[in-house]
Amino acid sequence: MGGAVVDEGPTGVKAPDGGWGWAVLFGCFVITGFSYAFPKAVSVFFKELIQEFGIGYSDTAWISSILLAMLYGTGPLCSVCVNRFGCRPVMLVGGLFASLGMVAASFCRSIIQVYLTTGVITGLGLALNFQPSLIMLNRYFSKRRPMANGLAAAGSPVFLCALSPLGQLLQDRYGWRGGFLILGGLLLNCCVCAALMRPLVAMAQPGSGPPRSSRRLLDLSVFRDRGFVLYAVAA
Repeated sequence: MGGAVVDEGPTGVKAPDGGWGWAVLFGCFVITGFSYAFPKAVSVFFKELIQEFGIGYSDTAWISSILLAMLYGTGPLCSVCVNRFGCRPVMLVGGLFASLGMVAASFCRSIIQVYLTTGVITGLGLALNFQPSLIMLNRYFSKRRPMANGLAAAGSPVFLCALSPLGQLLQDRYGWRGGFLILGGLLLNCCVCAALMRPLVAMAQPGSGPPRSSRRLLDLSVFRDRGFVLYAVAA
C-alpha cells in the first residue's frame, strides 16, 4: 500500500467537488460571516463606549476602521504564513487571536487599548481565518466553485442580520464589557471551523517518491499576467 502525501499547495490533488468539501464550505460560510459582519456589528456598542471613555463618535469609528484595515491589509502576511505552515494551523491561531482580542477588550480602561485589542488583535485574527478559508474552499471545489463561493459569501448578510441584534441584546443585559467577553467566546468557533479545513491527501504512486512542495514565501508570478497588472493599476 502506498503512503499518503499531504497536499500543501493549490495543485497536486483533484478537487473532490463534494464530500468533505461541504464541511469546508460550512466552515468558510461561518468565517466569511464573522469577517464581514463583525466590524459592522460591533458598532452597536459605540454609544456605551462614548459614555464610558468620554469620547466622540469619530473616535469610536476607528475601531471598525482598524478592524477592516487589518482584515484587508494583512494579506501578504497571511500568504506568507499559509505558505510556511499551511491553512489549518494559521486559522487555528487566527481563531485564538480573534477571541483573545475581544476578551482582552472587555478589561480595557482606555479607547487606545480598545483599538489595540478589538482593532488590531481581533482584526488580525479574522484576517488569518478569512483568506486561508477561501484558499481551502477553492482547493475543494473546481466545477462547483461558483456555487461554493456564492454560498460561502452568503455568510456575510446572514451573520450581519444575526450579530447586530445579538450585540444589542448583550449590551442591554450585560453592558459592553460583558458583551465583548461573550463575543470573544463566540469567536472561538473560528477554531472549530479551522479544524474542518482538512488538507487534501493523495495516495503516492508505487515506486515514486513524495512530490516536492514549493515553500516559497512570496510568489510574484501573478505579476507576469498582463490582465492582472492592468486590473490592479486600474483599481
